[in-house]
Amino acid sequence: MSEAAPWLKAMENGGLGEARARAFLMERFWVLERSVDVEGADYLIQRRLTATNFLDQEPPRLGVVQVKFIQDGNTYIKVHKGYVVDRHSSPYNEFFLVVLTGREDDQRSFLLSSTDMLREFEEIDDDGTAILRLRGAKLIDSSNYEVTQRKLALDRIEHALKNADFFANRRFIGGTRYVKLSPDQIDHDLTIPLDNGWGDLRKEFFDGKKKIQSTLFDMEHITEALSKILQATDPMEALRIYEESVSDYVGRGALSEEIGVRCEFFDEDFFIVVKNHRARLAKLKELGIEGNYFRLVETFNATVLREVLKLSTDPTLVAVEISVSYDAESLGDAAVRVSAASIKGGKPEILVTGKGAQTFIVGVPAELHRVALADRDEFLKKQLWQFRRPFQGALERVYLGDDLVDWWA
Repeated sequence: MSEAAPWLKAMENGGLGEARARAFLMERFWVLERSVDVEGADYLIQRRLTATNFLDQEPPRLGVVQVKFIQDGNTYIKVHKGYVVDRHSSPYNEFFLVVLTGREDDQRSFLLSSTDMLREFEEIDDDGTAILRLRGAKLIDSSNYEVTQRKLALDRIEHALKNADFFANRRFIGGTRYVKLSPDQIDHDLTIPLDNGWGDLRKEFFDGKKKIQSTLFDMEHITEALSKILQATDPMEALRIYEESVSDYVGRGALSEEIGVRCEFFDEDFFIVVKNHRARLAKLKELGIEGNYFRLVETFNATVLREVLKLSTDPTLVAVEISVSYDAESLGDAAVRVSAASIKGGKPEILVTGKGAQTFIVGVPAELHRVALADRDEFLKKQLWQFRRPFQGALERVYLGDDLVDWWA
């Protein structure tokens, strides 16, 4: 069969990329196409919200997804910088780039945000137009931005759209101090499932902000009352306002005349965990194994859940031996094996650890055999961290180093 003409191959690749990207996005979003296609397919995506529409005072935000198909690592990806940043050079958080490559069983896809592009792409001048450019090999040769789990990739886009609504609303009501809080109002990289042995960063940040908001409401209450006193013409009215709205806060400081409000700031450990989380994530990116790391952890979770559930029918089961093997360089091609075992003490026993393999023994939760068979699946999902944490700790010690792991593992 003769080689297809370059122009025909380019059209085929473009059509293939658009079809695959559209199918991916439609799993989570409503997808619209722009009537004008400018250098690559542009899709407008909207969260599936039925309670709001574009005529509302605060309409739902749209995301923009540009799609590129690359033949191989020698292909350059080019995007107008104006798509990615505003006139102040701030990234559009609603913009994403989907890069696809390969066919049939060799398909791969990559997802990059505007911030990712500013970090990874070089800027060039093309006849007076700023262009962001990246050689395809920089994506293909690592798993950092690869879509290894479609759910996590779609979660990332949806999280950006939720935050876009939050930032738009924050600008809209900038004259007040009220902000409608949500657990989604946190940088996406802190929602990535890196175990930390301490707590849920999203929940802790949300709970802490609610306490700060309560303090702010107290301060506004006092400020509003003091303002009314200044505007009063009747001294008795001023006294009434003071006694009703201010007096309870007087004397809370070091001096009897000071006004004080309760302010609970975040626990110091919270910031240590945040720094550690980001440092570990940055190291995974530096090694080019981020995507495969999380795919490995997901394979571990799914296999251990399934196999421990099977073994739990044995009432004498007290521990399991878990062996994990994978490609030592890329962390790909993972295999997980689980078998019944005995354990000497209460703590997990690490038997083998090194690049490409971890084997350890861990006890099963004591309550497992008291849970009805029909409910064990849900029970084990909540307890998976007990099986996963020894593995993640050993894995990260090998690849990331003790300094980043000692704090939590």
